[in-house]
Amino acid sequence: MSAYADTSFLLSLIGQDRNTPLAQARIGSLGHAPEMPWTVFGALEFNNAARALVFQQKLDSAGLTSIETRLRLCQRLGILRGETLSADPHYREAEMISAAHTTRLGTRTLDLLHVSAARVLKATSFLTFDLRQADLARVVGLRVVP
Repeated sequence: MSAYADTSFLLSLIGQDRNTPLAQARIGSLGHAPEMPWTVFGALEFNNAARALVFQQKLDSAGLTSIETRLRLCQRLGILRGETLSADPHYREAEMISAAHTTRLGTRTLDLLHVSAARVLKATSFLTFDLRQADLARVVGLRVVP
C-alpha cells in the first residue's frame, strides 16, 4: 500500500488522543512498517498543529517533547520517509481539484493541499480522521483509511 497520512492521522499515531488506538491498529494490521511520505509541507502542518495543542492547553511541554521524540523515531525507522514535493505541481493539482470539487464539497485549502500532495506523490491510500478531507480524497480516487 502506498499511503499518504495527513496531520490528523499522524497526530493520532504519534501522539495520544481518542484515535490513537485506531491509528496504531491500522498501522499494525499492515504486517510491516509502512513508508509514508514526509514532506516539508506535511512537516510544517504537523509541527504547527502539535504546537497549537499546547496553546489550546490540550498538551503540555513534556507532551510536545514526547511527540517530537516519537516523530524523530518514525523518521529514523523509515516509517516517515523524506520526500520532495515541488510546489508547482502540488499547487496545480490542488487548483484542479478545487475547480472540480470545492463548489460541491466546500473544501478547505489545507484539505486540498493534503489530497493533492497524495496524488502528486502517487499514493493510492489516504490515511485520515478528517471526514471532509476523507470525502475529497474518495472523490479523487484515493482509498481512504481508516
